[in-house]
Amino acid sequence: EELTYNYALEQFEYAAPFWCRCGSIDCLGYIKGFAALGSDQKLRLLPHASPFVRAKYFKTMNAEAATKTTLGQHSIVDFWGCDREILDDEAALTALLEQAAELAGATVISSNSHKFEYQGATAVTILAESHLSIHTWPEAGYAAVDFYTCGDTEAKVAHDMIEKALGAEKSFARAFLRGDRSAEIESVSEPSTGLCCGLNAEKNWFVEGAIPGSREGNIGHGFAVTEVLLEERSAFQEYLVFDSPLFGRVLVLDGVIQLSTSDEHIYHEMLVHPPMLANDNPKRVLVIGGGDGGTLREILKHDPEEVVMIDIDEQFVRSIAKHLPTLHNGSFEDPRLKLLFEDANVAIDRYKDYFDVAIIDCNDALGPSEPLFEESFYSRISTSLKSGGTCSVQAGSLLDGKFLGRIKDMLSKHIGATTGFRFTIPIYHCGEYVFFVASKQTDPGGPDQARLAELQASRGLKTQYWSPAIHHATQVLPLGMDLW
Repeated sequence: EELTYNYALEQFEYAAPFWCRCGSIDCLGYIKGFAALGSDQKLRLLPHASPFVRAKYFKTMNAEAATKTTLGQHSIVDFWGCDREILDDEAALTALLEQAAELAGATVISSNSHKFEYQGATAVTILAESHLSIHTWPEAGYAAVDFYTCGDTEAKVAHDMIEKALGAEKSFARAFLRGDRSAEIESVSEPSTGLCCGLNAEKNWFVEGAIPGSREGNIGHGFAVTEVLLEERSAFQEYLVFDSPLFGRVLVLDGVIQLSTSDEHIYHEMLVHPPMLANDNPKRVLVIGGGDGGTLREILKHDPEEVVMIDIDEQFVRSIAKHLPTLHNGSFEDPRLKLLFEDANVAIDRYKDYFDVAIIDCNDALGPSEPLFEESFYSRISTSLKSGGTCSVQAGSLLDGKFLGRIKDMLSKHIGATTGFRFTIPIYHCGEYVFFVASKQTDPGGPDQARLAELQASRGLKTQYWSPAIHHATQVLPLGMDLW
């Protein structure tokens, strides 16, 4: 107990309070534990407290909140994979809200709506208890629903009815208590890790805490920030661009690091060149995602005749192109590119037996990218490929063995023989990541080193990381691992 610590952050409470003699400037002196702090102090210091203290705090606050009367309940739901005709039908949406509200036990006072010129609509139903609203993006098959009530209503009943009526494939709901204790209740709603994720108040530090896979909520990955260049939110995601003294320019999507200009070439070269070199004559190439332009830049080095790129978020692609010019390097202006801002799950159905290579450069299996990791999607990819086609997929961290195994199994089932490529990217939290290459006829591992060297020379392929030797070395797994 003579260590120099702030004991209030280490223990929730002490049975016998005492004076600390550590002499640290950070120490509070009289040790009574975290429970003895004021509410403002608790909220300010909570992110720095021990896991035990955070867990005890949230448990205590939730118990208190359960006994308090609030001024309302607020729930928001994201619906994905919805019927696009209904999403674009203003009258049907209004009627749906009224029916859902009544079914939930609310009293409808009035409704209003607006149909947008291109696509989509907003509808709002005013309730005696508050409101129920919906906003739709038919092109993405997405709807956002907001239900606030201060009465005795069953929000879940309304949500279930709306989900069924929209034909939604999946939904994601969040609920909040609102009222005179909103600040404390909101704190309780935060993840129990206590991590200060995202930019800090001074915007000179960024912490990645929403890390996909088994580490989400259990690890933080911090970066010093010299300048924040962009903070925006589109209909599909939130994105951030900042400059780092160590990594150069960094791109973040929904709180997850995507790339840095210091090492993005590793990611893009390894995602693109293995499937392109496993194909003798890749003339037509499909890209799913890839909105930063790095994948497109590498594909064009192989001199294909046509590249079809499908990305759902036009706002993101246009905005990021201005702030990360070295990624696309002018590729978006190439006449061989056909750029579609659509839902890939829908747009790809227009192509049958068409592509030589398909490259899936999407985010991790979260939010709008989640449907791109499902079996039905890989079936569509297979249909779009020619009989000798190859496909590569950004799969995820080497630490997520079960998830990687599931991706490999789906690729093998719908496309063909599949192998993995593992390599280190410093910007990512665990370093080692995995891409899979699947092929309908050829060896997904690619030709031998001599043949790879010949192809590199004949195509004039200039790289910073990939080489014929690296190509095969990255297919070797440590002993005890059985992923491919």
